[in-house]
Amino acid sequence: MKGNAELLARTDMIVAAGGGERDVAVDAAILTNKPKSANPEAFLNERLMSDLRPTLFLAQLSNLLAGNISIVHGVTGSSRTFMGEEAAGVDAVRVALARIEAGQSELALVGGSHNGEREDLLLLYDAGGHMLHAPFQPVWERRSGMVLGSLGAFLVLEARGHAEARNAKPLARLARVLSERSARPPGAVSAALTRMWQTLTPHGARAGMAVISGATGAQPATNEERAWLKSLAEVPVRATGSRVGHGLEPQFSMNIALATLALGREKLFPPADSSGVEREYEGPLERVAVTAVGHWRGEGMALVEAVT
Repeated sequence: MKGNAELLARTDMIVAAGGGERDVAVDAAILTNKPKSANPEAFLNERLMSDLRPTLFLAQLSNLLAGNISIVHGVTGSSRTFMGEEAAGVDAVRVALARIEAGQSELALVGGSHNGEREDLLLLYDAGGHMLHAPFQPVWERRSGMVLGSLGAFLVLEARGHAEARNAKPLARLARVLSERSARPPGAVSAALTRMWQTLTPHGARAGMAVISGATGAQPATNEERAWLKSLAEVPVRATGSRVGHGLEPQFSMNIALATLALGREKLFPPADSSGVEREYEGPLERVAVTAVGHWRGEGMALVEAVT
């Protein structure tokens, strides 16, 4: 596709990314001085109206990311941007696939990016009790906590006929993408994963299949996914968060890309922990289910198949 202006002009783009960075120095000053103020509520309101300059706050940086891709690479078809952490990443891929299946699109660039070193995000997620504190542990060995990762991942999705017409070699087939959003009462994550799994594998065949998990390490979501995986005892599992950290919006696209690469090699990459969830697997690899359980909300699953 690179450099083909005619092709890029017909390429649709769907981007999933977070909002704009906050002014860390201002946030730190507010957090430091608010408890010292005689009227904390008035102090906070005054600082929010002046120091943070709300009219200039870049709450739509996902639009700017899409714009930069369009300018630098010449991708000038339709453009959509999604915000909403892990669920946004799932729905970006789901909508791109649905548009292709419906004949509304033939070629799409879909994915996202995340800066895991932003101090404002580290503060935000740690204040919510979601971050892992030292020492580092692989995902399945943690009692609780995410490790953020800086990620950028994009997929090229193309209608089969369109790809064949231009002699493009497919790397894998994205068979289906599902998403849910439960209110997260106890057991909701396991129930959502079960429903999606049954939809993707209605005949229950598990031979030659693996799971690449986007588990975050945040609880109770990760423990519920781990409990669900026990029902798939013969299916090998890999959690990429143990290797590259958790990238929120682009994690799902990245895991689909890794599933594609593994299917191309006909071999699953090695396990990354000693908890017993992940085990060695040298068998055939024909299909990969990619899971995405958001640290707070949003559940998704995709099925990626080898091209024969």
